[in-house]
Amino acid sequence: MTIEEPHGVDLRERRRSQTRSEVADAALDLFERQGVAATTVEDIAQAAGISPRTFYRLCGTKEQAVLDDVELAASMLASAAEVDAAAPLRTQLVATWRGRLADIEADVEGHRRHLRIRRLIADEPTLLAAALRQEHQRDEAFVAALAASTGRDLLQLRALAEWLSVLIRLAIEEWLRVADEGGDERLETIYDRALAALDGTATL
Repeated sequence: MTIEEPHGVDLRERRRSQTRSEVADAALDLFERQGVAATTVEDIAQAAGISPRTFYRLCGTKEQAVLDDVELAASMLASAAEVDAAAPLRTQLVATWRGRLADIEADVEGHRRHLRIRRLIADEPTLLAAALRQEHQRDEAFVAALAASTGRDLLQLRALAEWLSVLIRLAIEEWLRVADEGGDERLETIYDRALAALDGTATL
């Protein structure tokens, strides 16, 4: 029983992740066809082949259905736990995220989904508000994890978390913009450009 348990947990999580992906696809299709306001949780649940109760357990709100960032949030928490408290934190986190963006780039289907979500956010104020709220909650959890693993000053950690969040967002949004316009530039290269742009603001 003890030997099989991790496998069972892993299988349940894979199924849960697959269901979340199907819910996101269903929500995106409906949002694009009829708008966020005209789409109900019941509509999304029916299109995804699940019950409204299951939907609420997985997503909470209809906006959250397409803004699921479980993997990104988990990656940020993991990077906070992995830092060496005695070394410069920013340098470590920049290097860590350069590597992790390779995984994002390798997810072709996820890339297409990000493009669709980005277009929706530009047209749907409720989605934009939900995305900003989600980012704030993610950053707060990241700061708490950094504080626990390093013992550094909370205000400095909060500033670092905001800076890193801006860097990641700039890189991903520019990557999506380039792709939306038919370009083909590696995410790692765009990440380095975003980092240089942020550093360059010190001279403005």
